[in-house]
Amino acid sequence: MFIVSSKLQNVCTRDKTMLYGILLESARDGVRSVYGHQTWRRIVQELNFEHDSFTTLGRYDEDLIEKIALCLADILHDGTPDKYMEFFGECFVRFFTNYGYDKILRVAGRYFRDFLHSIDQLHDSTRFSFPKMKSPLFHVIEEDEHGVVLHYKSKRRGFQCYIIGQLKECASSFYNEEIYVRVKDDISTADYTRILFRVDFNNDIVKKVSKRLINVPTLPDITSGTFFRVFPFCILIDPSMRIYHVGKSIKNLFSDDTLFSGRYLKDLFQIIRPDILLEWEKLLSYGRHIVFVMESKIPLRPAVSTLHKNTGIATIRLKGQMKFITTWNMVVFLSHPVLSTTEEMVSIGLSLHDLNFYDGSSEILISGMQHARHLQAAIDKQHAWITKLQHSRVELQEWRRKGKRLLYSMIPRHIAQMLQEGVIANTICESHKMITVLFAYAVDFKEVIQKLQPTDIVVCINQMVNVFDKCTDKFDVFRLETKADSSYIAVAGIQDRLANRRESDSSSSTILSKSSSGDVIHDLKNPLGLNQAETISALALNLLVNGRKLTNPATKQSFRLKFGFHSGPAVGGIVGNKNYQYCLFGDTINTASRVATTGDVGRVHISKVSYELLKNSRYFDTVYKGKTKMEGKGFIHTYWLTGPKALYTTMMEQYTSYILQAGETIASDVQEIMYDNINSITMLGYSEPRSEIKLFESQTDDSQSSVTNEQRSSPNVLNKTVSSLMATCPFSGIKLDKFI
Repeated sequence: MFIVSSKLQNVCTRDKTMLYGILLESARDGVRSVYGHQTWRRIVQELNFEHDSFTTLGRYDEDLIEKIALCLADILHDGTPDKYMEFFGECFVRFFTNYGYDKILRVAGRYFRDFLHSIDQLHDSTRFSFPKMKSPLFHVIEEDEHGVVLHYKSKRRGFQCYIIGQLKECASSFYNEEIYVRVKDDISTADYTRILFRVDFNNDIVKKVSKRLINVPTLPDITSGTFFRVFPFCILIDPSMRIYHVGKSIKNLFSDDTLFSGRYLKDLFQIIRPDILLEWEKLLSYGRHIVFVMESKIPLRPAVSTLHKNTGIATIRLKGQMKFITTWNMVVFLSHPVLSTTEEMVSIGLSLHDLNFYDGSSEILISGMQHARHLQAAIDKQHAWITKLQHSRVELQEWRRKGKRLLYSMIPRHIAQMLQEGVIANTICESHKMITVLFAYAVDFKEVIQKLQPTDIVVCINQMVNVFDKCTDKFDVFRLETKADSSYIAVAGIQDRLANRRESDSSSSTILSKSSSGDVIHDLKNPLGLNQAETISALALNLLVNGRKLTNPATKQSFRLKFGFHSGPAVGGIVGNKNYQYCLFGDTINTASRVATTGDVGRVHISKVSYELLKNSRYFDTVYKGKTKMEGKGFIHTYWLTGPKALYTTMMEQYTSYILQAGETIASDVQEIMYDNINSITMLGYSEPRSEIKLFESQTDDSQSSVTNEQRSSPNVLNKTVSSLMATCPFSGIKLDKFI
């Protein structure tokens, strides 16, 4: 499929960084809303996601969102992945309104241009909710009445179309503005994605802003002393990027002998945000609209260093804006210390008196003390809910598996899947070219009806059905129904439609999804690749052995059971509007019933058609019975199924040993199935010498094998899908990657 194309391989091989789950969850919400839940379930299946949804605060590989876009484009066959990346950008803006972030966007500015100038500040405002977010840098470098040129810089790759979708949706939803966005230039490097977007929109407001800036009153110049008293956390920088002066509150954080004036800014501070070089032109360009964060590189005052040992804070961070003072020909960094708690403030040697009263820093710290306890309680509650949600999700998946298991026991799996996909039940009607129908019939059940009370009859029937169901569950068959005369019916060949359907659905994909876990048991039940007649033969012999354990409560003897099967065409479909029942119709079912009733007690009677499917079998022996008279049929040739060949017993034993060696995780799933099958065969009394076929060796001596060339080449496959033979496993139906 497209998702395993070279594009996806490029996504998988590049350096991975992480992104928050809110981006992926918004994409999921958009796909489900626009393209339907079924489309999203298919994406989950194709990409082998462990869960159907994402945790908004969880961390995931950033390439997942591109994989989803690639997969969606391949599924819908409409547009390129870039189209869906832009769609995901729009979905994100619509989705985060559920978390109240739209309020921040609505107050970002009166006009769309104000929003573009404030994007960087908006990202900075979310640092508490998403502390590990690596937000991109947005910077307006040109502006006119027709729009702006927006510079986008990020370490992520492949998010250009995602950004376009976000810009369009923000303009439409919050500013009622229709915009046109195109890539003007791509100046990306090996380390960064750098795109120049031309954003066209009605930007006439820029003229009015210019006029307002011109019409300002003329006031006397303030002195430098007044300036530095108003801004105690400022740094004055000259065009050579040297520090000219620093505010008093900054000086108090360092030793008295620390020299600031005349030293290069980069020697004393490092820039944290934005991710740019400390150059004069960049300060002038980015300083107009971008929030700067700088961190000290030199030691704090010794008393402060002693305090900080208990908190782990080694430096001071300053956050603010770069402003160019024309008359001074210098840039002043108007900042304030980045503080989260009062403990942090004390640890770096600051007090409330040192802070700016006009910027609200002191008020935020004091109110933060009051709300810290409530915030921590809310966080703990959220974590508890997340844990409970994950546990509930696991329980939901387990109940879904149980529900499917129950449904598949009542209706063939491929029919159940059609119903789940929305196909109307009474419209399902299918023709089977060849199926094999087994009847098990208790000759002396009439005595139970005549001599026992109704409650005892129910108990007796239930006991018989439970024993037979336990046998049937070990084979790739479907139990059709239990008739009033205690006839037990099982059919092989119906499930082959599921195999063909699964092969068709997955032929264009190489990704194994979790939804195929049910197919593992399907393969375990038929590890040798038996055809339908051979499968029924194995089941009949198993029923024969376990049926001897059933005691007739009326006679205190074992039930006298007859078994018979016939192969042929039939028509199947759903009957009923409320209580669905899958029924088969045709002469094949009637003939199978008559084959069973005309047989002998304790033997398996088969028709000539079934014999034709078994005559070249490597696993089961048959013998000619003769002509048997049947009602409505006259005399027909019939046969006895006499038992399994030594090869079948040997291979089943070696298969069981192979599975047990493969891993304990799957041993429990197959132990009961395989051991019961082998024990049933042994109890029949067949003790022929076992062949010395060495299934796990690369070379085999033909002289030591009990299988002739004619038997090896003879066909024994009907209506079944043949899978490729694995080099490490002799059983074509089992693939170890499903288990280990």
